[in-house]
Parts: sequence; structure tokens; C-alpha cells
Amino acid sequence: MEINNWYKLTFEIEANLEEIIIWKLNDLGIFSYAFEILLKNRNIKKVIIWLPNLNWPESLRIKLERNIEEVLKKNNYQTNRFEWSVIEQENWISSWKKYWGPELVGKKILVLPSWIELPEGYKNKKVIRIDPGAAFGTGSHPTTSLCLEVLEKISLSNKKILDIGSGSGILSIAAKSFGASKIFAIDNDYLAINSTESNFRLNFGNLDNLKIYLGPFDCLISKNSLKNFDFIFCNILAEVIKGIIPDISKCLNIDGEAIFSGILNSQKDEIINLLNASNFQINEVSSRKDWVCITAQKVL
Repeated sequence: MEINNWYKLTFEIEANLEEIIIWKLNDLGIFSYAFEILLKNRNIKKVIIWLPNLNWPESLRIKLERNIEEVLKKNNYQTNRFEWSVIEQENWISSWKKYWGPELVGKKILVLPSWIELPEGYKNKKVIRIDPGAAFGTGSHPTTSLCLEVLEKISLSNKKILDIGSGSGILSIAAKSFGASKIFAIDNDYLAINSTESNFRLNFGNLDNLKIYLGPFDCLISKNSLKNFDFIFCNILAEVIKGIIPDISKCLNIDGEAIFSGILNSQKDEIINLLNASNFQINEVSSRKDWVCITAQKVL
């Protein structure tokens, strides 16, 4: 399905509410957004959201406003107004680009927008080129950067990988860059699947050793006999993670590891308890701002 136009929604929030808005947008399956600090008041940020017009009729746009108003009200804030406009695909691409530059992640990784030349001084880094399109995963959000920081510390050479909720494909690309031999990517959004494929090709020139599946994880694992993985990446919402932990355990080899991200600090203990109940040993818990990344190993 080709996207011709986009709705652009803008509104203002207090700067300290950025993480709450990100969580809510991710919860609603919205991953094309940016935040702009206002020069007139650095405590206020403008939120910019882009929505493909084919998927967002008026009824859903009204519902989105109500959802945002509700989460802001719970945090004692009321936005002044929502502004909608329609922009063409070409203008959307230009709008997106101005909010994103090279992103240094951890000690080894540079996430580089596809339209920017490699800066001097970064040629010794593991470069991941990304054109995010409408998919989530530029490396700038803590949920993704925390995963990448774990990946650069572990040995992925000749390992079999499953990437659940692949988004832009950034974790799959990182896995191959660090030596993974077989990569399976899953997402239930066709825009994300297209983005994973195009970004993988952008980095390696081909789709060798990558298999991509469109659909929900629980349906795909039985239909395609997805099992015997050395590592599983799961950078999605905590509410979804809770329901698939037992199936993730079944997909892993004994001593295989899973990296879980997209978890708020307030959800950490519940996720850890569920992992322990499914024969996972917690190896590492890292955090940034309000977000947590958990690395767990399957044990007997």
C-alpha cells in the first residue's frame, strides 16, 4: 500500500512529560514523531506526530486527541490546542529529516541517517545506516539505545537471532554487523516490515541470512516453527511482553538469552517475576530515564 499524504498533528507539552507522551504513542502504535524545544520557553516542547492518511480517518483522529488529553490530564497538564495539517509524502520526508542527525550509541556504534555522509572521526565505529520511514527505531530513544548497548557487549558471532518487533530493523542490522549468521525478524506492521527490509539492504546490499515475517508473534512461531534461537531481541511494549514470555522461552536454546526493552521502571518488577516463573535467570538490568532493559538467560 502506497502512502501519498500524511496528517501532521502538533501540540505543546511541558518538557518533563516527553517520556509519558512517548510511552502513550508507542502504546497506540504510533512511531513517527518528534519533539522540538521552543526557544521562547525551554520548559515547553512542541510534539509533532505524522500519521499516514489512509490509516487515520476523522473518527480515529478525534479518538487520538482524547487519548492524549486523558494522559496529560492525569499528569496535571492541559494542552492549549491540537493543530492538524495535511502534508505530501515528499514534504513529510523533509520534515522528518530535520529532527534527526548522527547518533553515537555506547562505545562502538554510530547510527547514521541514510542521507548524511559519515562524519570525520567516526570511521572506526560500527556504522548502522537507517532510513526510518514510518517505522520506530532510530537509536535515539532509550528503549533502542539500551538494547544496542547490550548487543555491543555480547558475542553474536555465528549466532541465530530472532528480532520481535523489528521496526526499522536497527537491531537486526546491529546483530549482523556483530557477526550473527541467521536473523529472523518479526513485526505486525507492514510499514515496519518494509523498513526492516530496505534498511537491511541499505547496510549490506542484500537480504542474505535475513528472513522477515509479517504478523503477530504467537501465530508466527507455530506456523513457521520458529525455535532454537541463541538470542531473542524484544523491544516492544511491556504489556505485550508479559503475554509472550512463555513462548519466547520455548523458542530459545537452553542457555539462550533474551533482551527485553520497552519497559517502564514501574513495570520492571512484574516483568522480572514473570521471567523467573518461565525459567529465566536475570543477567543484567540497565536503565535510562524512566526506561529499563532486561537481559535474561533461559535455564533448566
